[in-house]
Amino acid sequence: MKSSNQFSDALHIAAHLVGQDGPRTSEQLAACLPTHPVVIRRLLAALHKGGVVRNARGHGGGSQLARDPATITLHDVYVAIGAPPLLHTGARDTGRGCPVQQVVNDALDDSYRQAQALLEQRLRGTTLASLGEAFARHLAHHAAGVPHDV
Repeated sequence: MKSSNQFSDALHIAAHLVGQDGPRTSEQLAACLPTHPVVIRRLLAALHKGGVVRNARGHGGGSQLARDPATITLHDVYVAIGAPPLLHTGARDTGRGCPVQQVVNDALDDSYRQAQALLEQRLRGTTLASLGEAFARHLAHHAAGVPHDV
């Protein structure tokens, strides 16, 4: 099963807005992913509703971060898009009458809850500003000819 890229795409969009001096259109952001501008507009609407971005319509309009990127965590972005499951492997739904399947599902469910909580904790500890700083370091290394695996 292919996992949803919604969270990754929302982070990608938000990261592209870090350090921008003005709004960016959905067409500009769609070229960065790449995807269709309609997909970007849906994510921007969710990010706007979640207080991560602000949108302006009309000529010269677009989207930009609603507040300082140092105050926006990856968890804020995650919650803004509806907190989709971070783990996509789930317990088997069939076999409800089988006691072994019930034990397996209980063990998996507990592990997934713990893993989800840990992932969310880590997302709370990372800001969009730190993504911007990591990108700046990447660009500096690239400009200096440092290999990507360093």
